[in-house]
Amino acid sequence: MRKIYGLILSGGSGTRLWPLSRGNFPKQFISLYGDKTLLQSTLLRMVNMIPLETLRVISGAKWHDLVMTQAGGIFGAENLPENFIIEEPCARGTAPAILLAAEDLLRHGASEDDVMIVLPSDAYIRNTKAFTDSLKAGVKAAEAGYIATLGIAPVRPDTGFGYIRMGDEISDGYYEAEKFVEKPDAVTAEKYLSDGKYFWNGGIFIFTPKSLYRELEHSDPELYAAAMKGNLRENFASVKNISFDYAVMEKAERVAVVPLAGSGWSDVGSWDALHDDVMPCDEHNNVTAGNAVILDGRNCFVHSREKLAVLNMVDDIVVVDTPDALFITRRGASQEVRKAVKFLRDNGMSDKV
Repeated sequence: MRKIYGLILSGGSGTRLWPLSRGNFPKQFISLYGDKTLLQSTLLRMVNMIPLETLRVISGAKWHDLVMTQAGGIFGAENLPENFIIEEPCARGTAPAILLAAEDLLRHGASEDDVMIVLPSDAYIRNTKAFTDSLKAGVKAAEAGYIATLGIAPVRPDTGFGYIRMGDEISDGYYEAEKFVEKPDAVTAEKYLSDGKYFWNGGIFIFTPKSLYRELEHSDPELYAAAMKGNLRENFASVKNISFDYAVMEKAERVAVVPLAGSGWSDVGSWDALHDDVMPCDEHNNVTAGNAVILDGRNCFVHSREKLAVLNMVDDIVVVDTPDALFITRRGASQEVRKAVKFLRDNGMSDKV
């Protein structure tokens, strides 16, 4: 009988939610809403579908203790499976990381016909049932020999995501993936939304090792040759740095897309996304987290866990306060935080990012 493995990618160190998320403490380890971190929420979401014994986290040595502490905090450290963390020797992109995980699982008894679900650790999903139902359809596609991906039904013409165009139905619940397209401009994103066949690429993949290696052989022969040596871990530093999308998905022949609609999915990729997609707004479209008050203001986001933050008679503002940094920007421009982070790094303040 086939087993289903869950592989959670948790090696990133992004700063899109700076100053709360830092290079040494990225967003997947932070409680942005409620009492669970994004990683803990992802782990709990996955055990709705698969047993804890087949759940793994792909991460670097830098995050080992954080992963173990947070996973142990919800499951009990004594209940975590052996080899729970598949440790990357260094950062080489999602394609080598996934191939390393496949090699590790096969070495520890998995079959080439078992199913592997790969997903990021830092997404928010409101409707777990919708998500689980889509994963089940993806598992069926993987069992039929496809590499499946969940296509997130877009709720706005977003220019921050790559898109997947859905083709004809293959079987119940999954469809041909006609093409992958890069992040569009605003006009093109509007067309994609109205077309109804374009979905956001959320980086969620489902496949068997057999299908993965079959597709990789022609999609990236160099990476395939490295994987076939059977000692990827020992040679990991010399493997090229490349994403799974570029190495496999965009060139693979048998790719299926499973629509994911009504899930409330968000990549929580900015303070604006946290405001718009995740946290509840008041009657004036304001969001406050922690110790914050907004008086006679609209469309604002305030995050202040330490001191009291009071906004008076201002609209369309993002305020994020931490013990050593205060970030203020306009609503709709919070993605520009990367400019602030670059400025700090370029000007001798890397310790703040």
